[in-house]
Amino acid sequence: MLPCPSLLYDLLYDFSIQFHSLSSKQFFFKRIRNFQMREFLFLLFIVSPVSGKPQKDPRGPNIIDETADFGTPEHDNRVHTELTELTGPEIARLIGSDYFNGSVLPCDNETAPGQWMVYCSGRLLQAVMAVKLYPDSKTFVDQPMKVNRTGESIMEHFEKRFPKPIEEISKKEVAEFVDEFFDKEGNELDVCELPDWKPITEKLAQIKDDTYLAFAQRLHFIWIQLCRQMKPEVKEDPSRFSLIYVPYQFILPGGRFREFYYWDAYWIVKGLIASELYSTARMMILNFAHIIETYGFIPNGGRVYYLRRSQPPFFAPMVYEYYLATQDTQLVMDMIPVIEKEYIFWSQRRSVNITLETQEFNETVRMFQYHTEADTPRPESFREDVLSAEPFTTKSKKRSFFKDIGSAAESGWDFSSRWFKDHKNLTTIETTNIVPVDLNAFLCYNMNIMQFFYQLAGNPLKHMEWSSRLANFRQDFTKVFYVPVRKGWYDYNLRTGSHNTDFFPSNAAPLFAQCYDPLNSQLAVDVYNQMENSGAFSMSGGIPTSMHKETNQQWDYPNGWSPLNHMIIEGLRKSLNPTLQQKAFVLAQKWLETNMQTFNVSNAMWEKYNVQEPQGKLATGGEYEVQAGFGWTNGAALDLIMTYSDRLEYKGPLLEGLVGTPPPHKSSSSSSSSSSSSTSESSSTVIPSSTTGSSSKLLAIITVTIFYFLF
Repeated sequence: MLPCPSLLYDLLYDFSIQFHSLSSKQFFFKRIRNFQMREFLFLLFIVSPVSGKPQKDPRGPNIIDETADFGTPEHDNRVHTELTELTGPEIARLIGSDYFNGSVLPCDNETAPGQWMVYCSGRLLQAVMAVKLYPDSKTFVDQPMKVNRTGESIMEHFEKRFPKPIEEISKKEVAEFVDEFFDKEGNELDVCELPDWKPITEKLAQIKDDTYLAFAQRLHFIWIQLCRQMKPEVKEDPSRFSLIYVPYQFILPGGRFREFYYWDAYWIVKGLIASELYSTARMMILNFAHIIETYGFIPNGGRVYYLRRSQPPFFAPMVYEYYLATQDTQLVMDMIPVIEKEYIFWSQRRSVNITLETQEFNETVRMFQYHTEADTPRPESFREDVLSAEPFTTKSKKRSFFKDIGSAAESGWDFSSRWFKDHKNLTTIETTNIVPVDLNAFLCYNMNIMQFFYQLAGNPLKHMEWSSRLANFRQDFTKVFYVPVRKGWYDYNLRTGSHNTDFFPSNAAPLFAQCYDPLNSQLAVDVYNQMENSGAFSMSGGIPTSMHKETNQQWDYPNGWSPLNHMIIEGLRKSLNPTLQQKAFVLAQKWLETNMQTFNVSNAMWEKYNVQEPQGKLATGGEYEVQAGFGWTNGAALDLIMTYSDRLEYKGPLLEGLVGTPPPHKSSSSSSSSSSSSTSESSSTVIPSSTTGSSSKLLAIITVTIFYFLF
């Protein structure tokens, strides 16, 4: 009988969280009897240095933000305090206003015929948001309708029971109605087993440094926790669910994100490849192909309320990365028409003409931008959007605001000073006036991949077509985004006809996508120097998302995100300049140490980090608390570890949560390099090198692996 990784993880969780009390020990050993000996042996190896609680860290207690919640409450998210002077009834009246008639809804009778009246519009949605039924607005729109209920019948019952205005409906009444007609969120998915998961892989075994090896093993194990598959009823009765059906299992981000997400999946796929989970990566690609064939594009995430917006186009890069790892040419052949279909979506529904004025003549070029059609509050953040739009007094201004909000969400950067006129306040958002450098770089990358795929397919005509498209687009890209005096690429503003030359990691997207002539290595050097001069590389925990402070937005300073750090690192690594390649390695070390050291004290990977603090506190800002999991953080870290597996060497403080506590030994001479601020206790102990206990660690791996496959 083959091992059961999901059950193994379940057992691990019970052990690591509950083993600290006698009753928990009894519970644990009662469960042990239900598992095979080889699973138990491997479990002991994995959990031996682990505690379910944050570990004591030699750097002190302040690595974790005091406001961070490591628990998992029933509804696992907390939004920030609402900054409004309105009373409860005033908020309810505002939320109960008409936002739907004459508007473009996030989903409608054409895209979600059985669900739109519940999840994308209607008085029930407004009532739930008006009474703030849940701390997180997303909770309600993720709840499935009960068996034998339909959207139409639920709305009929609601209108019959509550003919009164929204502000007169109590929270108790709304709660009773929801309990009567809806199931709990998240129950439409099953935990799944990864068919290709192995406890130890050839790639991971190549990691030379023991601490990084231990960290990579823990990340490799997290994939089991994040695997999900649709329950049969989602396919059989889709109108009961906001969840969009996909045929294969997938890796979700984690936390409040109970569905697949588009651009997250690129880094998840990169991590799966690093873990040699090729079948799982392939299934994720096939799921997205199914979505494109069904809807013509990939929505923001796997819910019907996302059907009016996409996310950065990384489907073609996923297929490309999978091909590089597996040489599966048949999948490439199958995906070529699907990639073309998605490209048509961006060309027809997300492009804009830009007139470039010169002294000699005017030239019009066509570029891409984020621009959702929906102009109502986002269902998953309905209350937040309505309150944010309160300062606008006309319906047209509110609709423009909601469209810009949704378009920023389509970018993945929701929200950032990058989209604000004044670089400070959300109410000045103007996403639809901005032509983003990163989106256009990503689609440039798509074109490059397509010309390569057609060459691989032996189709010279289509290869030449896409090669020509790429060459022309690169020229136009440079004309629109490159600013010679600032020696870099920057977002272009249609309203002002100028560029935003502030630092954002998106400025480096052309390096990552290679939407420039790689032989022009000085250009890459100039871009690096501009970013360095901004102070973006001076943070001890990684690269921040901007240098704009005090916006309280999650895609701003001091927060650092895995995809952005990874893109800059990869962009520098791909350059032909050895100095920039070394800079990439240094930045990778910094980001990985933030991930690793925070994991050591929290026993989790996180969506984002505060890179200003030493070794990275958890990030804050935005509409929800920082989430644990976390798909793209795991994936980016695993990919970077494998990229530099022969060079990485951890020299920081001992990470007991990863490698355990070595036997004490005498310190060297009193001329230790301990800082003057160190306590007498810490200065009397020499922190062991990362090679401490390497032979015993290797022996443990070999022993457990042998027993794992023998029993």
